Amino acid sequence: MKLTHSAEDTEEVIQETFIRLWMNRDKLDEIQTPHAWIYTVAANECFKYLKKKTSRRNGLSDLEKVHTRPGMDQSTLNMIQVKEVNRLVIEAVSQLPLRRKRIYQMSRDEGMKIPEIAATLHLSPNTVKNTLVNALGFIRKYLAAQGHEW
Repeated sequence: MKLTHSAEDTEEVIQETFIRLWMNRDKLDEIQTPHAWIYTVAANECFKYLKKKTSRRNGLSDLEKVHTRPGMDQSTLNMIQVKEVNRLVIEAVSQLPLRRKRIYQMSRDEGMKIPEIAATLHLSPNTVKNTLVNALGFIRKYLAAQGHEW
C-alpha cells in the first residue's frame, strides 16, 4: 500500500507475487531466508506493476487493446492474463522432451519432491534437479518469446 497507494493495485501486485512464487516453488527448499525472498519478489512485482501502470498512462498496452471490452474491470483483465499464461505454459510443456516433460509433470502436477522423483525413475537427485531447472528455463524462455516475462 505504501508504494501503490491503492487497495486494488496492491491486490494485483499480491496476485502477481503469488504467481511468481508458484512458478518458482521448486526453489523454496533451497532458500535460506524465505521471508526476505518473498519480500524481494513482492517489491520487484510492485515496481514492475508501477512501471507498467505508468506506461499505460501514455497509451493502452497491447494486451488491453486486444482483450479489453467496454466496462471490463481489472480483475477480468487479470483473469484473462492468467488464463493466457496457463495456456502458454501447457504449450511449452508439450514441447519438452519426453523425460524432461515427465519429471516436470511429476514435480508440478503430482507434487512429488526431487528425491521421490529420483527414486521412482531410478535417477540421481541431481539429474532430476537439473532436468527441472532446464524445463523451467525452457518454459520461461517460451513465455518471454510470447511476450510474458517471468
